[in-house]
Amino acid sequence: MNISLRIVLSRTEYASNIGASARAMANMGGDQLILIDPRTTINSKAKQGAAGAQEALASAIIYPTWEEFLVKEPGGVRVGLTRRAGKGRKVIPLEEFLSTELEKHTTLNPSNEKKEDILYLCFGTEADGLSFEELSHMHMACHLPVFGNFGSFNLAQAVLLASFIVRQKIPMSEPPQQTLSESPELVAPHYCPDDLIRDWIESIGFDINARSSSAYLTLKKLFTVHRPSRHEIIVVDEVLKQTLRKLKK
Repeated sequence: MNISLRIVLSRTEYASNIGASARAMANMGGDQLILIDPRTTINSKAKQGAAGAQEALASAIIYPTWEEFLVKEPGGVRVGLTRRAGKGRKVIPLEEFLSTELEKHTTLNPSNEKKEDILYLCFGTEADGLSFEELSHMHMACHLPVFGNFGSFNLAQAVLLASFIVRQKIPMSEPPQQTLSESPELVAPHYCPDDLIRDWIESIGFDINARSSSAYLTLKKLFTVHRPSRHEIIVVDEVLKQTLRKLKK
């Protein structure tokens, strides 16, 4: 099943939380940020909070009321993130809902070639969360895991954690390939040109068997602990080989 993950923020008071939530959504492959009756604007603080996720922030949809949101986006499954239980309303762990209840609520259209449904994760205002009226619009009320004594999340952190739990249970069909250009390509963990180092050390006059000499062990440690990149290995090998050729002439 393909899920279009959409984040709904209701009556958000702080622009920085809107920006940080957009960033969290982008981290987890969310598709759309939706704001309902926001109490702030998408200003410089929101843009600062979004950091590199400006596209997710700029494409946010704003609805003045829940009624308009429900008219414009009537399908999908709406999950309210809350710890506010009520009479006749149970609040279950989000992970449990995704594992055992989601398929009962999906509105998947068999004729839809994309085989895609929509999951709305809905969050209330920073101070009070979702109201009882807002919870009445949800298919299910869920809570996030808490292991400490303090059960209230920062809004953007709640968005990040909830989205992460969704992606663990329902991965993206084609997850993005993240590459870190600043990280060198590592080779085998225990690569070490041992024979070359021994030959080089002995050629310049060191006794590798002498306990007082640590040159051999020091160089060997640099390779086994530092785990050089392929480029670094090529450079060091060439330096050692050229030095040996000159010494043996």
